[in-house]
Amino acid sequence: MSFQPGFPFLKNIGFMLTYKCTISCPHCIVEAGPKRRKEMGLEEALDWIRQVSSYRNKYILSLGLTGGEPFYDLDRLEVISTHARRLGLFVTTVTNAFWAPTRERALEVLQRMEGIQLISLSTDAHHLKLIPLENIKNAAWAARETGHLYDLAICTDSKADPSFLRLEEALRASGEGEHMKVTVTAPVGRAQNLMGHPNFATESVPARGGCVLASSPLVFPNGKVIGCTGAFVALPPTHPMLLGDLRQESLETILDRSESNPYVHAMRLFGPYGLSVILREHGFGNLLPREYIKDCPCDACFKLFTDRRLVKALDAIMWDDEMLKLIACGRAAYLDEPAMAQRLGLSMEALTRPSLREDPVKGSNNLP
Repeated sequence: MSFQPGFPFLKNIGFMLTYKCTISCPHCIVEAGPKRRKEMGLEEALDWIRQVSSYRNKYILSLGLTGGEPFYDLDRLEVISTHARRLGLFVTTVTNAFWAPTRERALEVLQRMEGIQLISLSTDAHHLKLIPLENIKNAAWAARETGHLYDLAICTDSKADPSFLRLEEALRASGEGEHMKVTVTAPVGRAQNLMGHPNFATESVPARGGCVLASSPLVFPNGKVIGCTGAFVALPPTHPMLLGDLRQESLETILDRSESNPYVHAMRLFGPYGLSVILREHGFGNLLPREYIKDCPCDACFKLFTDRRLVKALDAIMWDDEMLKLIACGRAAYLDEPAMAQRLGLSMEALTRPSLREDPVKGSNNLP
């Protein structure tokens, strides 16, 4: 199995500020909408941000504010983002740009948001059925005027979807090509209803490569912390990537413990494809899903971790001494993260399983 370098661990952390949103998109993995009411309390948010800033003497560099719609409450967003910026964090956020019906209004809103440095504008076909493209253009213009970095987040069922290709062409023609950030829809949360849509391209094996999203924990409004900013947000609070609860423990305790969480680091090193190899090697190949959404690792992860039989199998595998040793040495060798190996008292010679070091495509794992 090939180890894959990824984003540095714990350099970014996400806060899901709210489940409230002005719209109810059919592909929303957290099922946000106007009727949702749960949100992160202001005082708790400010306290947790202080803990983020002080962790390991400002080790964490950036804070991602997400939802729902973070701009749903402008006053609260301004207070939270300004607080984080003053503590030295690079602050990013995501929005559907409902607040930008005109250039004047968009400029007025972003002038208030000095604490935010990067804005991700949801610009896919699902959003654009509910929010005019003109709003996105106004928000992008205002971002340039106020010096905010921005990108256009495009989520598509398939990169061959005609509606995606038309949008991509239009954005490139308007000079926004360099700002596009494209991902494939994960059938998670409300998006599960889209499964079977003819636009979805599938394949018989999970997406390859380590998972970048597993490097950034996410804090929910209720204080629960998970080790991923992707599909795991829709899983029950008992799944293996749950790191802790800020209402019961400090952030320092939770994040220090995450350094030894084998699920988190297996995802970062192996990704869902690698986990499927491990499961096959241990005789659980018959339990694996038969198809996965192409180019969508979140779909593969969600499918693996919603099957209780696979979770039980992984729980026995991941905490095995040999697997912990492999993960620790992989982190040291490929991610330049020696702490886990040092805690286990390991040297690089401990990495002794050739079948796990090979590229699964070329190895003898008998994958399709």
